[in-house]
Amino acid sequence: MRIAAAAALLALISIPTTTIPAAANAATTCRTVSAKVAMTAGGAADQRVAGTLCLPRGRAASVQLLIPGGFYGQAYWQMRGDRRRPSFVETMTAAGYATLAIDRLGTGASSYPPSARFQQDTHQIVIRQLIRQLREGRLGGPRFAKVVLVGHSLGSTLARTLAAAHPAEVDGVILTGESSVPNEAAFEQMGAGIYRAADDPRFADRGLDDGYLTTRPGLRATWFYHRPNADPEVIAADEAAKTTDVFPPGDSYTPPSINKSIQAPVLIVNGEHDKLLAGARSSSAALRSQEAPFYGPRARLEAIVVPGTGHVLNAHRTAPRWFAQAREWADRRVGGAAR
Repeated sequence: MRIAAAAALLALISIPTTTIPAAANAATTCRTVSAKVAMTAGGAADQRVAGTLCLPRGRAASVQLLIPGGFYGQAYWQMRGDRRRPSFVETMTAAGYATLAIDRLGTGASSYPPSARFQQDTHQIVIRQLIRQLREGRLGGPRFAKVVLVGHSLGSTLARTLAAAHPAEVDGVILTGESSVPNEAAFEQMGAGIYRAADDPRFADRGLDDGYLTTRPGLRATWFYHRPNADPEVIAADEAAKTTDVFPPGDSYTPPSINKSIQAPVLIVNGEHDKLLAGARSSSAALRSQEAPFYGPRARLEAIVVPGTGHVLNAHRTAPRWFAQAREWADRRVGGAAR
């Protein structure tokens, strides 16, 4: 889903570390972080954004800030579409990159402020402050010299909007599940499957106001998946892990005309069967040709179409394919992996 919103991140508190298996021959240390945030620039830091910072063995100079899409939280980046293969986080940390996956305000383990307090650029301001904290080493990890924004769907819109507005602050951008040609009719149809979180038994006792929404049962399987390449157990786990979201007033989709301002390398990754996209999905070359006019030369634009895949790329059996391609892109275009 697409939204946009506003906040200022002021302080971050680390919670004790745990060690999790990442991938072959890699020891990854992950710690949860809780970021105090203000919902308006210069406002009171009375909310918190939850995240998980994972550090590879050795000292990484590059970190990937992972931004989930609408109705998803940080767990999206730990999903295994192929349950026998590593997740996105595990793939990148095994390659020597640090990752910070976040829950946006109103989702996951983060704060749930009244929906009326959300401004259209809240999430972007939060992300910008996270970038600063990562560069300053204030999240329980080292000072990172390079920050790559990795988004999915709404998260991609937020990533490219911030990269365009503040090009000097971003060293690379990976955009997934989003393009210059959204399927507006599909978004309208999907809207029938979204309702008040207060009407969902899972969230009915949370005291959330009417601005908090969530997906009706079955929406995710219908709109987000290409079922021939999706494990039914993964779809069920996705449904069980759904979260709420808030869509502030105004158009949540930033037009692609801003993309010319992005000065960092850009990789676009979309699924061949993404129902929410109306543009080129027949091949990687076709997708790049469609998107190239919106980017300048410094973006060194690359594009990948993942065959047999729907909107939530990480949750399909094909996920390891694009994870490997993104890892190779990061090595070649950004660097900074621990060695």
